Amino acid sequence: MHLTVLLLQIEIIGAAQVVKKCSGLAFPNVVCIEHYGSALPGTFSRGALDVYSATSVEDPSFSNLKNASFLVFDQDRALEILGSDPVVKEMFDLDSAAPEGPVYAPDTDELLIGGLQTDDITQVVVDLSQDPPTPKKRTLKPPIYAANGMRYRDGRVWVSAAGGNDTLKGGPYHPGIYSFDPKTGESRVEVNNYYGWYINSANDLDIDPSGRVWFTDPLYSRNMGVNVRAPQLQAAVYRYDPSSGELRVMDDTLEFPNGIAFSPDGKILYLTNTAAGVGNISPNVSWQDAGPLAYVSTNKRTLYAFDVDSDGTLRNRRPLYTAMDYVADCVKVASNGYLVTAAGHGVDILDPTGVHLVRIQLDFLAASFEFTGAKRDALWIVGHGKAARAQINLTGQPANTDVSKQPRHTHRTHSRGSYRHLLNQL
Repeated sequence: MHLTVLLLQIEIIGAAQVVKKCSGLAFPNVVCIEHYGSALPGTFSRGALDVYSATSVEDPSFSNLKNASFLVFDQDRALEILGSDPVVKEMFDLDSAAPEGPVYAPDTDELLIGGLQTDDITQVVVDLSQDPPTPKKRTLKPPIYAANGMRYRDGRVWVSAAGGNDTLKGGPYHPGIYSFDPKTGESRVEVNNYYGWYINSANDLDIDPSGRVWFTDPLYSRNMGVNVRAPQLQAAVYRYDPSSGELRVMDDTLEFPNGIAFSPDGKILYLTNTAAGVGNISPNVSWQDAGPLAYVSTNKRTLYAFDVDSDGTLRNRRPLYTAMDYVADCVKVASNGYLVTAAGHGVDILDPTGVHLVRIQLDFLAASFEFTGAKRDALWIVGHGKAARAQINLTGQPANTDVSKQPRHTHRTHSRGSYRHLLNQL
């Protein structure tokens, strides 16, 4: 009997090489997950809030995940993505627990970082021409409160700001879409209402080939303690046309629309649904008592793709990827069409059909990221109190949509928005 048990244990160990050395890449900085780890040996378990490397598995090789910076699921495409000597390094601390929306401004060679910090109307500016790059604070004119998502297009940064506060210095602030000149810091409001109703919590944005700004609007900003108003609208994805001022709902099928990005040709729209974050949105409860978001792992935390018709109609929604850690948050598209999404304690790289190829592993909870530099070949990642930089072979798309030259409607005096962040809760 004892011999039988021993033989079974030996069999399990012998067959359990889930984590292996990748050909041509340094181990254990880079590890390969055999067959996607689809058949784990013996008894295994993972808690709902555990990172993947914390999974309990009867396999000694699995412990190598804890020391790895890069997890490879598709070795055939790993070198294409990572190059021969990939590196990820924490660069500096951020005093905000919830930095968001990093964007590269090529005009000034700066990385601009927003955030969801209560009562903080500044942005973080990182001069990338300096070695080492060092963060500094800047206040726009007028301030934009709680920049959650940012995109650069031909001399202007477009911002989705996510909160509402009438009493904060410089207010009132309202959720909505703003823009500013990164050279001068001059800002303006683009859109801050839908037929008189407050926008709930403008989260992330992208710009289509025609120069129209698409943004996600979930419901959670009160649960962050940064919006004094209960939601008035359903969670939705909107399209704002700078030439006419029209704000139009384009999709309301996702419970918690969050990250948003177009394919390089603009024919596919990628959206993340972070419905795993659940909060009290009742107007009968004060914002002080609304409470934080709860994490429910059985709710949607998925990246979707939609086909985009010539008139902007979205169709053929299909799920591509459920996050392997927490939720799929920010999403962007690399120059070769690969998808990049921040998901928990890492950044995942997928092909356009959703096949998981590589994960960059981090010691902090990632919120968003941006490709920087003239060749867009440095990947900056921001999250809970940290900023990191990855040097890999993947590059970002150039900012080539000239929104700044689009005819625009007349703007009202700047009004603003307030906010903090959901990452502290997820």
